[in-house]
Formats: sequence, structure tokens, C-alpha cells
Amino acid sequence: MLKFAYLLTLFFSLFILPAQAEESRMMQIFSREQIIPLTFTLSDNDWRWLGKKREIKVGVYSPDNPPFNLTSDANTLEGLSADYTKLVLHHLGLQIKTHYFPSRSAAFDALQQGALDMLVTGAGNQETPPELLLSQSVVDDFPAMVSQENRLSARQDEPAQLHIALQRGYLSDAWVESRYPEAKITRYPSALSALASVAFGENEVFIGNLTSASYLIERNYASTLSVVRIFERTDAGHRFVFLAANAPLLRAVNKVINAIPQQQHQALFHQWGQSLPASLAAQPQLFNDSERRWLRQHKVLRVVINPLDAPFTLKDRQNSFNGMTADLLRLIHLRTGLNFKMVEASSVNDMLDKLSSHQAEFAGSLTYSAQREDRALFSRPYVYPPYVLVSKDSLGSPNSLSEITTLAITPQHELTQWLTENYPHIKLVNVENASIALQMVNEGRVDSAVNNLISARYMIDRYFSNRLQISARLGEHPARIAFAIGRENPELLSILNKALAALSPRDISQLTMKWQGTPDVKLDTWLAYRHEFYWLAGIFALLVITTLFWNYHLHRAIRQRKEAQARLQEQAAFQETLFNGTPVPIYVINSAGELTNKNPAWSHFFADEYSHISQLPLSDTAHPLHTICHAHMTLLAEQTSRVMPPQRGQIDNGRERREVIHRAEAFRDHYGNIAGLICSWQDVTEHERLTRALSLARERAEQANRTKSTFLATMSHEIRTPISAIIGLLELAVTDRQQQCDKESVRVAYESAQSLMGLIGDILDMAKIESGKLEFTTEWVSFEKLAEPVVRVFSGLARQKGLLLHYHIDALHPDEIHVDPMRLRQILSNLISNAIKFTEHGSVEVQIRSQPREDDQIQLEMIVQDTGIGISEVEQQLIFNPYEQSASGKKQSGTGLGLAICEQMVAMMGGCITLHSQPGRGTRISVHIPLSSRKALDIPVEAVSQQECCNLPLTILTVDDHPANRLLLKRQLTRLGHNVIEAENGEQALWLWQENTVDLVITDCSMPVMDGFALTRQLRQKQRGPLTIMGLTANAQPEERLRCLDAGMDDCLFKPLRLPQLDAILHNIPRSAAATTSKHLKLHQLLDLNALRDLAHHDAEMLERLLSATREENLRDMQFAYTSCDKGDWLALERSLHRLAGSVQIIGALDIAAQCRKLEEACVTPIEAVDIKQMLDETLSCVQLLNQAIQNFIQEQRAL
Repeated sequence: MLKFAYLLTLFFSLFILPAQAEESRMMQIFSREQIIPLTFTLSDNDWRWLGKKREIKVGVYSPDNPPFNLTSDANTLEGLSADYTKLVLHHLGLQIKTHYFPSRSAAFDALQQGALDMLVTGAGNQETPPELLLSQSVVDDFPAMVSQENRLSARQDEPAQLHIALQRGYLSDAWVESRYPEAKITRYPSALSALASVAFGENEVFIGNLTSASYLIERNYASTLSVVRIFERTDAGHRFVFLAANAPLLRAVNKVINAIPQQQHQALFHQWGQSLPASLAAQPQLFNDSERRWLRQHKVLRVVINPLDAPFTLKDRQNSFNGMTADLLRLIHLRTGLNFKMVEASSVNDMLDKLSSHQAEFAGSLTYSAQREDRALFSRPYVYPPYVLVSKDSLGSPNSLSEITTLAITPQHELTQWLTENYPHIKLVNVENASIALQMVNEGRVDSAVNNLISARYMIDRYFSNRLQISARLGEHPARIAFAIGRENPELLSILNKALAALSPRDISQLTMKWQGTPDVKLDTWLAYRHEFYWLAGIFALLVITTLFWNYHLHRAIRQRKEAQARLQEQAAFQETLFNGTPVPIYVINSAGELTNKNPAWSHFFADEYSHISQLPLSDTAHPLHTICHAHMTLLAEQTSRVMPPQRGQIDNGRERREVIHRAEAFRDHYGNIAGLICSWQDVTEHERLTRALSLARERAEQANRTKSTFLATMSHEIRTPISAIIGLLELAVTDRQQQCDKESVRVAYESAQSLMGLIGDILDMAKIESGKLEFTTEWVSFEKLAEPVVRVFSGLARQKGLLLHYHIDALHPDEIHVDPMRLRQILSNLISNAIKFTEHGSVEVQIRSQPREDDQIQLEMIVQDTGIGISEVEQQLIFNPYEQSASGKKQSGTGLGLAICEQMVAMMGGCITLHSQPGRGTRISVHIPLSSRKALDIPVEAVSQQECCNLPLTILTVDDHPANRLLLKRQLTRLGHNVIEAENGEQALWLWQENTVDLVITDCSMPVMDGFALTRQLRQKQRGPLTIMGLTANAQPEERLRCLDAGMDDCLFKPLRLPQLDAILHNIPRSAAATTSKHLKLHQLLDLNALRDLAHHDAEMLERLLSATREENLRDMQFAYTSCDKGDWLALERSLHRLAGSVQIIGALDIAAQCRKLEEACVTPIEAVDIKQMLDETLSCVQLLNQAIQNFIQEQRAL
């Protein structure tokens, strides 16, 4: 029995109780909507089906969703759903039975079980089971975003992580996440609770149905929340749900919904809220193509507002734009999608100025007047308040215009002309805005002010209650408050007029009523009271600053007094330490010459037996200071302020007499009289002794330096002079192909003489370095050509010893570097010479690199590496010392100066030199020098003159008192094809120059009778045309070259002169007119005739045929070159010049061949045609001279 009772109880709890919990209750639908006739058509079958049905069971469910479903009491249902249900079913002639379910699931279960005929479902709810049928949307669903912001435009920078509140069951999380992927979603049981979470800061925004959100905001959060965005319409609108068996009912309901006119929809919505109905939330196509194009160019419209024009435009405590105009613009933004941005102005004129200066597109609220219309376009007005007169709310205040004398009014007001014409006795006072006008009335500065009724009521109720009152209405016409648009934007005028026209008068009336109430917005009165505030703040600030300054002054005086006391104490301690601690004897005497103070150094200076002298006055002859201080005592007696110079003298300290420098400085008493002297002396006995020793040593060093300089100058001149002659004559013998002699012996003598000259040069360089007289002459040098000439010089020597000489240069390197090329090549020559000298087999490798640094700086790196005998670590420590050689180096010729000079030169260039070597494995020397670099400058190709390319002979006057030097110079110049006139001294040279046409004078500097300097000055005074003068000396000192240049010489040459050096110098010497005539031109002056005879095997007939063929080919190529140049055919000209260059090169006319090659290169990238023709004329003139010389030579040979 107990078991049965337990089972019965369990059955009751499982089935009976849930059924009771899910049971519905009957409710009555209450609707205020008046039924109006509708026109629709149903089929006969549908009407018969409805006739049989007669009664419809309608289901709704909890929770309430205002304004759609509201349960005003336990048995009454009202709202938009009730209105539409009653409207639709009434026109179908059906009775309604309403069942209210506690949940959505219970309602759908009842519908599916057949307990209901129709179910009312809310917008945005979950998906409906597929077996059920849905009617058309009664009310479209537009999701709306609500926040505490008052937006007038769509945000472009919406935060990524929004906290969003949603009603449970409205929209899906996927819909939200598709728009805000990182949003945090919180669901609430109802829209009201979700909105409350935003109002109280729990969430940032709420997303819900627009109709529900608007209804709840108007009734609960009108001053706190606002709709800031309306999303696109969803498919889940407010609609009816049916069973499939009730399809005729579905068709009938859809027919009635379609028959409801738009005005009926609006009437239903206006019963439940002031905001726009959801059906109008979609942006209508108000604008034409031109207006939409203008809006695309102006994404955000700038609106100028006056924050003091309450209640139309004002700013709240959060500095947000508010007011009737703000609400109107917000409504336009939601309705049309237009975006607005606020621009502040302080007055009516300021607003109009901002429109004229394009700082804003339109003004938010401005009262129309004819004068203002001249400066702006006015839209249709959105409010028409009457003009009123505002006066003080006190006894005796004026109540009409006839009673006032001063009236505050804004500039360019519509009533200005009317007041002036009808009330001329009134003085009109222009004010920036109406708020300031009311403040002036309140302060009694004017009798009354003009304002509109809306603004006057708002300002008086909130800021001037019981102080101001509206006294009278002014004028017959109301104020027309509208948008003012810049005159250059007529499209905007049309856009705003259309936007205003889209709003119903009811919407505008609701806005007006809202701001006639008590919205929670406080006017920012800063602009109205700023002038008074500035005055009070200025006075207060002045008082505060004065007080602070006085306090600062007192504190500063106290601090300065304390600091002065501390400084006095420090100074006293310092003076005591200075006086007693200094090792210099110091003492003080009064005006009578008596000693009043002395420091310990004074006592230590004298011997013990002189301790009594401190009691003696300086005037006492027994005092050791009597003699030296006699002059100072005279100054004390005279009371003069003359400066007392230091005095040198001797003081007997009881042990010896010491040399001292004595100083005295007078000090004065408080009356300004000299009260005594502060004296001291410095013992300079040891200093004088050292000075005398130093002076003696300096004289000896200077004498030694003068002796060395004299020796070097003598060695440079007296030794280099004969050696120069020896080297020059040996060079002539070595290079003479016709001279039959022991070439090998002559070459050995020539090389030995060169080694001796190199030794003298090294000694002189070392002397210059030690004396600091070595100078560098820097210039821009091509990086590629820096080391190549040096390597080429030593390639022959390397081949003689069977060594491989490798040369590598970086592929990536600057075009040019700034360096002294001669000194740098001297360093590289020393290093390569040593490497070849101490390498018997293997190779010598030379590498030139560059490492980029900041800006245009590089690090030049020169590496010379050999496979020679190497150097031990001990010898490496000594190898850079002058006159030091390694053990293997002593077996070679040399002095050990090369590396020492290299190291000194590198150091003077700011670089360093390093050595790595192992005995038996070779040596590697690296040189690193910082240098400047640059890109190569584009230097235009210049034509070489005829005399340069043809190397015409010169007439040269040589002057030297040494016969061997004259002989050498004559042979060298003759070998080079020049004419030589000799002279033994300056006087003879001056006479010969007057008798001959001379192109160049080469003169020795030191000669008897008249030296080279005097000769140069004489020639410069008497010269009639261009004349080149070059000095020639064996004294290879820089100062010798300066003497030559100062005397008027063009350059100074140093002995010995080698043939290539001399040829290069003479190549650029200007020729006289006589030298350039072809009839005197000899063939041997243009080419090496001996080499040409060797080429022809000394066969005169073959030589003549070769020269004749060359001349004929030259003439044909010259004619072809002229023709190609005239036609501008640079390719053909290049071919003809190539043939010319090859032809003249075969017979040895290398200078002319080089000029042809140069012009050939210029044709590849042609410059100006005029320049090409000029260069061609110069080049072919040289070829013509060669042809003439060939013809002269052939005629001379045939005449023999």
C-alpha cells in the first residue's frame, strides 16, 4: 500500500505539476484603435472556411515586450500586437480568444498540438519550426544600437571589444559577431533590463528592436540614452504563426495586412511612442543623383552652432552638443544617414563668417532676416516662435516698447528696421547672442531685450527665475528659425529642405514640447560671464602674485644673508689656508714698513740665526729685504696708486744669496688710504740655472741643425749634380740602339747610380720628416690608376728574377680619392721593391681595397705579400727604425730607411702600417689610410691642339755652368727631337735669347756671373711674347722650388732628369709659330726613325715603300673622315679614324695614333657636332703634318 502511494505521488509530481505550470490563462485584448473600412479580396473557399471557423484562438507568451505586448493587469493585453490582432481579425469577422502562456516554448507546443489557431511572435526571435507557417511582417524588424553617446554621425572608429547587451532570444550571436567579432555579449531577460545595464555603465551599447528601444527610452531614459545607429532590416519581423492546416487563415490575414494603409500604420505607432515607426527607419530615396553625388563628396557636414543659443544649441556638463537642434539633426541622421560635425561660434556674425570662410557647411539655428539672407541661404523654418520683449520682473519695469530707452538685440535682426522706424527713441544695443542680452537686462545695463518665446521661456525658467519676465509680444510676424547654408552650396539647401520635409509636424512639435519641459541639460554660461571673470581673476591673480613676490623677496633676503655669512666664513677659512698653506713666502707690512704678518714659508726661507729680522722694519739697513723693498717703501710714503711692477733681486737667507722675483700689492683702509703692502717673492734660483743650461743646449742644437741643413744642401747639390750627369749619360747609352758598347756593363753602372741617387733621396726624406718639413700635395686621383703605374714599373724586375707579380683591385671601389699620389706611390714602391728584393722564388701579390665609412670617407687598404725569406719576431721590432736592417737585409744594398720613411709618411696621413711575417714563409705588410672619396666628374672631351698631338720640336735655351750637365741636357733634348742653344751663365743666355726665337729656357739656379734667379727676372722684364722658363737644380728641397717660383719661373726641375720625365714635361710646352710650319718639319721629330729602320731591316727601298703606302692610305682615310663628319655619320667616322690610328701606329707615330684613338672614342658617344668637327680638324692637321714630313723625308733620301 505504501509503495502504491509513493508511485502515485511520483506520477503526480512528474506530469500533473508541469502541466499546471505550463497552462495558459485567458486574457482580453484591449485596443484604442478605431476600426476603419479596408478593401481586400478573398476567395469563396477562404470565406467559407472563415465562416465555419467563426472563432480564433490566439496565443501570446511571456515576457512582455513593450510596446508590442503589455499586460496592464492579469486579464488585459494591450500594445501594438493587440492592436494589429484585433484590427486584422475584426475585418475577417472572427471572434478572438486570447491565451497567455508563461514561455515561448509552451506557446509553440500548444500551437503544434492544435490548442491554438494563431500565435503572435515578436521580432528577431529564434527560428520558427519548419512545419509552421508565417504571415507577412506586421512590423519590420530594424535592429538599433543604443548608447549613452549623443551621436550626430556614424562612427568610423567603433571599438573592437564592445560590451553589448541583448535581450534573451533576440538576434543570434552569429549576427552580432559578424559585425563585432571581438564583442562581449551579455543576454538579459528583457529589453528593459538590457537597456538599464547600458544606462548604469555595465555595458557600452544595447542592440534591440528599434520600436521597443525607442518606446523604452522615451519613457525611462530620455535624457540618458539615445539611438545611435539603425542596422539593416532583418527577416524576423513581428508576425503571426499558423499551423499548416490553417493555410486559408494565413492567406486571409496576409490580405488584410496588405490592405492596411500607411496612414493607419503611422496612427498605430503614434499611439505608442513619439519616435519614428520602424517602417520609416529605412533611408528613403529623398535625394536626386546630383544631391547624392554632392553628399559623396562631403562625407560629414560641418554645422556651426552657438553654445549659448538655448534651448536650440547648447553644451552640457560633459561638453556634448545638445538642444532642440541637436535632436532634430539626430533625427535627420537616423532618417537619412547624413552625418554632422559641430563647429562652435560665439556670435551671430561669427557663425556667418565661418560659413563665408568655408569652415562650416551650414548653421544649426539662425533666425531669418533679409540682411542675413544676403550672406547665407536659409532652409525652410522648423519652428515659428513669436518675438517677445524680456524685461526685469520687478515693480516699475517696462511692459511695452514705448516705455524703454535701451534695447539689446542681436546684429542684423529681422526686427531692427521695424524698431528703428516705429520707435526711433529706443537706443539699440547690439550683443553677440540672446543669452548675453538677457544677462545685460538682469544686470541693468539695458532696459529690455528681444528674444523668441521658446528661448526666453527656457532661459528665464532655468537661470533668471523671479528676476526676468516676458513683458510683451513684438511684431506681427513670428521668428523663423531655420538652417543657414553657405551661398556656394545650393545642393545642400535642397538636401536639408528635403530632410526637413520628411519629418512630420508632429515630430517637430514633440521636440518643442520636450525642450519646453525640463531636460537634464545645463547651459555652459562661460561665454556670458567670461569678461567679468577675467577682471576678477586678473585682480585676484595680481594680489596673489604680489603676495608671492613679497614672500619670495623676504625668503630670498634671508637666504642671501645666510649665504653671505657662510661665504664669509668660507672665505676666511680659504684665505687662512691660502696664506699659511702656500709654499711661497708671503708677508704683510704697514705704512711704517713694519712686519705685521707672515706665513710659515717666510720663516722657513731664512736660517735660524735670522729669526730676529721679523722685529726689524724694512727701512732698517740690516734687514735682508731692505734693498729690494726700497722702491715699495717710497710708494707707501707718497700714497700713490701706481702699479708696482715685479722686481728681480737677491735675498740673503743666512745661508746663501737666492735669486727671487719680488711682488707687492697695496691694500687700503676703510678711508681709502693705502694702509700697507701685501708682499711675496718667488725663488727662481734653480729656474735661472736651468734656463741658462737650456739656452746653451738650444744654441748647440740649433748649430747642429744648421750644420746638418748645410750638409744636406751641399750633398743635395754638390753630389747630385755630378751623379745626375752620370745617370743621364748612362741612360742615353742604355737607350741608344745604334751605339755599340757593352750594354750589360753600362746597365749595371746605370742601376748603381740610380741606387745611389735613391739613397740620397731617402736620407733627404728622413731629414725632412725629422725636421717636420715634409709636405703633402693632395689632389683627386682615379682609384683604378693609383697603383697600376707602380706595379707596371716593377713587373720587368719581377720577370728578371722569375717571380710572379699579381695585382688585384676591388671591383667595388670609389671613382676618385683625395691623396698625395706621389707620396702614396713612393710608399707602395718601397714595399714592392722590398718584396721583390727579398723573394728569390714564388710570387709577390699586391692588393688594393677600399672599405666604406661614414659620409664620403673610405679606408684605403694596400697589402703587399711575398713568399720570401721572412723576418723573425725580434727583427720585426726593429725593422721600422731608421738605419735598421734585418740579417738578410744586410746582404742586400740599402740603408734601412725605406720602411722607416713609409711608416712616418703613413702616420702623417693619419693611417697605420702593420707587418706579419714568419721566417721562411714570407711577409705581409698592410697599410690603412683614411681618405675622402667622390664620384668621377664628367669632364668634357677636349680637343688636343695640333702642336700637342704632333709633338713638334722646340727651340730650347739651356743655361748651366757645369760642362757635363750642359752636355747631358743637350743630348737628352736632341734625343727627344728638339733644337738646343747652350749658354754658360746668365749674361750669355740673355744675349743668346735676344738673338734667337726661343720656346723654352732651362737654367741652372746657382751659377757665377748671373745666376738663374737674376736671369729669370731679366727675361720677364724684357720678354715680348710667351716664354716658358724652368729652373734646374740639384737641391731637392721644397724651399728651393718656392724660390724659383717667386723669381718668376714657371716650374722647377730637380736633377737627375730622366728621358721619360723630360719628354712628358716638354710635351705641354707651347710651340712658336715657326715650329708649327710643315716645311721645316723632320720625320724623326714625329717618330722613332731608328726603330722604323729596324722594322724595314735597314732596307732603304722597303722603308720608302712603307712610308709612301702609309701616306697614301692616310690621304684616303682623311678624305673619307671629312665626308663622314659632314654627313653626321659618326659610325663611318669611327671606322676611318680606327684605320688612321692603325696606319700611323705601324710606323711609330704613337702621339698621333693616340689622338686618333681619343677621337674614335668620342664618336661612340657623340657630343656636340661642333666639338667633333673641331677635334677632327685638329687631329687631321696632325696627320697632314705627318704626311708632309714623310714626303720631305722621301725627297731627301732620293736626293742623296
